[in-house]
Amino acid sequence: MTETTTQAMDAAKAAIDVKDWSAAQRLLAPLVAENPHGVGAFQLARVQLELGHPEVAAPLVAAFRAWRPKHVGARVLAARIHLANEELDEAESQAREALELDPERGGVERLLERIAAAREVSHGEEFIRIIDSQHVAARTTGPTAQMLEAARALQRLEPGPDWTRDRRQATIAYFHHATDLDVALRNYDPHLIDISTRFDYISWPKRIQEYVRGKTVLDVGCGFGGFGIGFLIAGTKEYTGLDPAMELDSSRAKNKRQRKWDDMGVTPRQIADALPAIRLFQSSSEDKSFDETFDTIALHNVTEHLIHLEEVLSGLTRLCKPDTDVVFHHHNYYCWNGHHLPPNQPAQLDEEDSRHREVYDWRHINLVADLPPDHYIMTNLNRVRLDELHDLTSKYFDIVRWDEIPSSEQTLARLTPAIVERAREAVPDITERELRTNAVLGVARPKG
Repeated sequence: MTETTTQAMDAAKAAIDVKDWSAAQRLLAPLVAENPHGVGAFQLARVQLELGHPEVAAPLVAAFRAWRPKHVGARVLAARIHLANEELDEAESQAREALELDPERGGVERLLERIAAAREVSHGEEFIRIIDSQHVAARTTGPTAQMLEAARALQRLEPGPDWTRDRRQATIAYFHHATDLDVALRNYDPHLIDISTRFDYISWPKRIQEYVRGKTVLDVGCGFGGFGIGFLIAGTKEYTGLDPAMELDSSRAKNKRQRKWDDMGVTPRQIADALPAIRLFQSSSEDKSFDETFDTIALHNVTEHLIHLEEVLSGLTRLCKPDTDVVFHHHNYYCWNGHHLPPNQPAQLDEEDSRHREVYDWRHINLVADLPPDHYIMTNLNRVRLDELHDLTSKYFDIVRWDEIPSSEQTLARLTPAIVERAREAVPDITERELRTNAVLGVARPKG
């Protein structure tokens, strides 16, 4: 490899490490054009599979294997591609061959578990077809006995490990986690389940499933409402989403898996009109006319945006029952990408881009003093410190969980003593802990 090629490959691998598939694809494409059989083809096949294009990944990995026929990783990748194409016998054969070549190869046993789960899912396909063919009528007339029987069969199945990204596993998870199958059938929508897997709107509900299954959930700052069906898949009984910026008649939504905006094919108003277990409001938790209480209140990457944070936290108490869980994921302003602007990850960094140069490597901390009052950072980010957030939360709630999640190793490798000192020019008492912490997962309950 030339030095330029090596640099491009290193940058692509760094992008893959942080799951920035679009950046990796952009970096790898010219390398594969230059050498269709090289390592770039293997890496691009990985990326295309993650982007949901196994048909594109297959010839890339085949070309690489023609050059490296005994490459264990290529056999594992081929097995994953076969699995994505529902070619389960071929997938299992490739995985077992990889295991024979390298019995210590990590991830192969889990891959075999996924293949076994796919076989289990195949047992539910007929039941899914029955429900899919009748689900629209069930919303008005109620589910038929045949649908209920099919739903009970799906409820007995295990969804498998990939129910955040596989439509059929997500469908099984929807019924497996349901507490009332009649209600579940009246709120079933295969299109929304498919969208939720492709747009990655199930990962967050799954992550906090212990707090939402069988519960009524209020999602504060829900965006366009895409998490609604994800919460139902995780077993939520009823979902209410609030966001003052929600566009009820727009189908434009953020594809979190690909990190870009896309057309969801359905609007928030249409979702709420069709599914009685989902309610969506262009409103905020401060609206005093909204006076219900909920089992769980969720805030996903919302607390860092609340300019009147204490007002919102204090106002949440009136929406709580005595045992309500307030669950929040807070993106820390003082981490590498706390500015919420490009670049989101080091792999995206372009030092030729003046916008990147302003904020990268914690420069956004020093930038604040020179920003105009209408800048995004000033109007949309409250820049609350970790201890301030903890103290504000403690003022109104008892904190029962506080997990500080560090940035990636690749990101933290960029944190030097010089950067720490530079950050302290703007915030004299800032700690390395604050600079290293990417997010907080917190759970709190009303006092008394």
